[in-house]
Amino acid sequence: VGAGPCRADRRRRIDVIGIHAERVATDDRAVRWVVPAGSLTAGRVRRAPGRFGGMLDQGVFSDALVEHTAVWLWLRDGLSWAQQGPAVQSALREALADPDAWAVEPAPGEVLEHVTADLLAGPVGDFVRSHGGSVTARPVGGDAVAFQLGGACEHCPAAGHTLRLRLLEELRRRCPDLVEVDSGPGGLTLTLGS
Repeated sequence: VGAGPCRADRRRRIDVIGIHAERVATDDRAVRWVVPAGSLTAGRVRRAPGRFGGMLDQGVFSDALVEHTAVWLWLRDGLSWAQQGPAVQSALREALADPDAWAVEPAPGEVLEHVTADLLAGPVGDFVRSHGGSVTARPVGGDAVAFQLGGACEHCPAAGHTLRLRLLEELRRRCPDLVEVDSGPGGLTLTLGS
């Protein structure tokens, strides 16, 4: 009596946690598991509960990172997502049901760098490239990333508009604690707030 939810109720809660895998264009060993926004604190995963925690401890993953809307996982060499994917998805879904049992170390620079690389390899970069331009991102000061437009976009009067409406909008969707550190013609420096 009053001992908490029964196993069937807990299983129903776990089953409703919607997650799905997205390919990371820049790294075949990595998968970005999209999870409900704000499920975990952003940063480097140090500990997790249940079977997923066991996978971490056994070295199934070479790295694990959390952004606001996803858990990034890198399989160790010799393993494939075709074989490991279903078990990882199930274990991750169970672990997400207990967010307080996770230990996530802040790593704002790493999170921002990975999200940025993903966006530049995908839709944001595609838009800039479709106009004959390029966009570079480089880490500055440890936790910040500086963006600069180049190519046909370098001296374009719409360069700031492109950075703000394309890049910044997408980054804010995935990293809502984004902070603008500096901006100039065709350039922008961002970091993640705490």
